[in-house]
Amino acid sequence: MTAVSAAPDVARTPRLQSLDVLRGVTIAAMMLVNKQGNGDGYAALQHVPWHGATPTDWIFPFFLFMVGVALPFSIASRRRQGASNGEIMRHAVTRALILFALGVFEKNFPFLTTTLDTFRIPGVLQRIAFCYLAGTAMLLHTTRRQQGVIAAVLLVGYWGLLAFVPVPGAGVVPMTREFASQNWAAWVDQLTMGRHLGYGNRTWDANGLLSSLPSIVSLQAGVLAAWMLERGLTTAGARRLALTGLATLAAGWVWGGFQPIIGLGIIGEPSVASALVFPINKMLWTSTFVLYTSGLAFLCLAGCLWLVDLHRRAAAPPRWTFPFIVLGTNAIFAYLASGLAAKLLHVWQVTSADGTRLSAWDWAQVHVFAPVIPSAPLASLIHSTCYALLWVAICAWMYRRRLFLKL
Repeated sequence: MTAVSAAPDVARTPRLQSLDVLRGVTIAAMMLVNKQGNGDGYAALQHVPWHGATPTDWIFPFFLFMVGVALPFSIASRRRQGASNGEIMRHAVTRALILFALGVFEKNFPFLTTTLDTFRIPGVLQRIAFCYLAGTAMLLHTTRRQQGVIAAVLLVGYWGLLAFVPVPGAGVVPMTREFASQNWAAWVDQLTMGRHLGYGNRTWDANGLLSSLPSIVSLQAGVLAAWMLERGLTTAGARRLALTGLATLAAGWVWGGFQPIIGLGIIGEPSVASALVFPINKMLWTSTFVLYTSGLAFLCLAGCLWLVDLHRRAAAPPRWTFPFIVLGTNAIFAYLASGLAAKLLHVWQVTSADGTRLSAWDWAQVHVFAPVIPSAPLASLIHSTCYALLWVAICAWMYRRRLFLKL
């Protein structure tokens, strides 16, 4: 017997081209920050070492948010085609397993230093697969009210665990970088995955198992955004998104102890010392990080909705959106192919005129970009921008031929 969802479907809504654009912008941003020409890039294009979040740290939670936005519409579409809850769930399991396998492949490629006892299990696509599966199950088998309760329990429970519950053999561990390998998240990683991790000499992982629980709420925030748009793509809907974004962002910053705002990011220790403070921290994927980045995602979606889907005269989206639409409609391909190609360019060795050997990626930075651009951060940015434009061109070719990688 197939369980019937207690939550109603979202209404049939025109395609959210603003979502394609935001997804494409996020993919482009990922290429700019992950494919920099050197280690001297601008601060906004670097991950924070521990507490805080720069625009670079927004990218991953934005992906989860956008999966959540699309999920209710996808489920509603499959139901209109006659799919049962069981069929939808089986499809979700299959898709999640494929995503997970692709993520493990991408994370360990090109396998030159990988051994069976140390290959990395967690990663970006793996966490997306986990959250997608959990989000699908909740949409199929819980009401909206129950989903809100689950989100609250995950956020508050995760804070309570990290802040107040003693770690076996270590006691209550401060949420500082010095104890990154000893907190509850690291303890669960070591217990479940051993050395199949990626940080702290393989003693913890930023995409580990325990910190994946609050990341489910990052996806649920996107589901909430979809519900706000179920009555149609309207100015009122964009306003609801923006107001929700401001409130959620503020809640994360206050609960995070008013961490210093520096440029476009929040960087450093909380300004308020209190046991109730839960610092904004991507490595731990803290509850405040969920609120802060979800608020930003609400605001960005509202902005894209205003610019792309509302108040435009032509039926087609504005021309400036085309590079982002081609990336956004082939996001999995763009993410995987650009990442794998970049890894190959870092492995492929090139001999310079003076006999030194550099990777093809470093050779381009040293001999193409650095000589003509005196600023090291700008040279790095131009390098990564050229790489991103290459993948825009490839995805544009695929878009015009209706070639899309679908799972």
